[in-house]
Amino acid sequence: MTRLANGTRDPRGTAAWRRLRRQCYERDRARDARCHICGQRIDYALAPSSAPDAYEADHLRDVDTHPELALLPENVGPSHRRCNRARGRKAGIDNVGNRSRDWSRG
Repeated sequence: MTRLANGTRDPRGTAAWRRLRRQCYERDRARDARCHICGQRIDYALAPSSAPDAYEADHLRDVDTHPELALLPENVGPSHRRCNRARGRKAGIDNVGNRSRDWSRG
């Protein structure tokens, strides 16, 4: 069993997290949600977390600092596996991924 920095059990190893992760994947795939970090499209044809451009559920607020938000769908955003792993445990998303304009629309 993995523990958080505060000594509590890490909820990411639970069946509740696996259910939530699947629900968020279905939610994000249905609306073709873009990566909340880089703003680019996610390849939903790939199995989740299987490749750099595949979907990966990302906690918007870190589980170590906000364990009470770990199992809330509002705290789980769509990301590319590569973006999520590159961001790691860096501070929230307030200033990450904000674009001056939506360049995908030309």
